[in-house]
This record gives sequence, C-alpha cells and structure tokens, in this order.
Amino acid sequence: LNALEQPLHLQKNKVLRRAKAKKDFHPNDDVLVKSYGQRGVLLTKVGNHAWEVQLGILKMKIDEADLEKITAAQAEPKQKNVVVRSSKTSHVSPNLDLRGKRYEEALTEVDRYIDAALLAGYGSVTIVHGKGTGALRQGITSYLQANSAVKRFEFAPPNAGGNGATIVYFK
Repeated sequence: LNALEQPLHLQKNKVLRRAKAKKDFHPNDDVLVKSYGQRGVLLTKVGNHAWEVQLGILKMKIDEADLEKITAAQAEPKQKNVVVRSSKTSHVSPNLDLRGKRYEEALTEVDRYIDAALLAGYGSVTIVHGKGTGALRQGITSYLQANSAVKRFEFAPPNAGGNGATIVYFK
C-alpha cells in the first residue's frame, strides 16, 4: 500500500496523508493475524515488511500482508456470562411445604420457589398447602394460572395429599 506511486499534487494533501498514516502499523497496535484468525499486538518491526507480533503468550514473526489493523472495540466483543446449574447440584427441593403459613407470606415463597425450580431445571414440582379453609389453595391456583412458565397444574393423587397438594408442570 505504501509503495504505490502517488501524483505530486496528492502527496501534499493533508486528508490523504492522515488516512494513510492511520493504515500504517506502529508498535503496540492491535492487529488481526488473518492466517490464524487471532488478535495480537505489534511489538517491533523485524524487516521491510514483517513484524514481531504477540499472540497470547507466543511471539511470532508475521508478514504485513497477513496483518489487519483493528480498533479496541473490534478486538474485544462483549461476551454474555451464562450460568448453567444442574438440578443435581442445586439445593432446591422438589417439594414446597406451606402448611401453617399466612396467605401473603406463602405467595411470596411460591413466587421465589417457582423461579428457583425453573433455574434448577425441574420439569415439575409439588406445592403442599394443606386442606384447611381453602384460601391458600385458591391463592396458589390463581398465581399459577397467571404464571407464564407454568404449563399446567393439578391436585396431587389421593395417596399423595389429594387437594391439599398441587403438582405444577413447567413448559
């Protein structure tokens, strides 16, 4: 690029000189080594058309034709951190016992429990609310109907609590 002939009237053009200077390689520039697809940092110029480049812990001599200058924004794209938990390592029980709890306290616990069970990767859970007056059962039923993560729910079979427990299935 630098070896190309330029007409005299363009050699003194400040805009072209600045643009050309931006394309030139300088020590400590971030570069992409095309043949390896790796990001590196220029250390020193070794020959007419070669540079010593730091690629991680390696230092390599690389031809200028194999280098591409990149900006810091291109060099390090933002990565999202994803946390994956296995149900085996989580400490979330597949059952939630709400017997004896007040209505508001129980619904708060159900909300937190559903979120924790989803993160733990459970396909279904059992919420034990007891038979009592039925107010707690009705509140939990209303909550589960409004929750978008719940596929369906049903009362437990008679030998597992009957209408005193609700089995919740997730999407």
